[in-house]
Amino acid sequence: MQDRIRLALEQDLRSGALQPGSSIDEHALCERFQASRTPVREALLLLSAKGMISILPRAGIYVRQLDTRELIAMMEGLAELEGVVARLAAHRINGEQKGLLLAALQQTGRHAANADSVEYEKANAGLHDLIYQSSGNAYIVEQTREARLRVAPYRGKMFEKPERLLKSQAEHEAVVQAILDGDSERAAEAMRNHISAGGRALADMVLTAPAPQIIQPRRKKRKAPGR
Repeated sequence: MQDRIRLALEQDLRSGALQPGSSIDEHALCERFQASRTPVREALLLLSAKGMISILPRAGIYVRQLDTRELIAMMEGLAELEGVVARLAAHRINGEQKGLLLAALQQTGRHAANADSVEYEKANAGLHDLIYQSSGNAYIVEQTREARLRVAPYRGKMFEKPERLLKSQAEHEAVVQAILDGDSERAAEAMRNHISAGGRALADMVLTAPAPQIIQPRRKKRKAPGR
């Protein structure tokens, strides 16, 4: 039950159902999953340990808000991890995986041409997942997935601009072609450029957005004199 709750909340973070700074109601989670408070609290503690949520005494539980420096640092780290994965995929991808990767690229291309940001984001995740599978290194893939999850709440609106969709698709084409050619260094560089470009778009979006609300601990009410 604990893992089921955690995985569901992680999916909420990826999909944008939970946004940075939004509150999380333990009681509502208990009702949603028909669970007692213990597995809900354990799932929340695991997400807190991953840095996904903040549990603030006397203030509540919130999706963690990253400042711009943290966000840029995480995107830099993600770019390097994704680059390693792409390099390994260029070495290890097999014939069946090549066919699946080409099909995934065509799918993202259709959604980019139609300016369908919702479907593009789903197809984008599928394309990256195929590259992960092709790398053959479960350990690095796990680290990469964790890094992507940390920035997922901020990526939801990144594809809303049609020009970003088209640029992202062009970057995908460069990555996929390098992997299919077996050129590991070119694949790594193309992937780093792809993630870095997304990071710059994300930073621009964060910097121009309204400042997040500062969450303050709740103050205890003082008893009136004589009571």
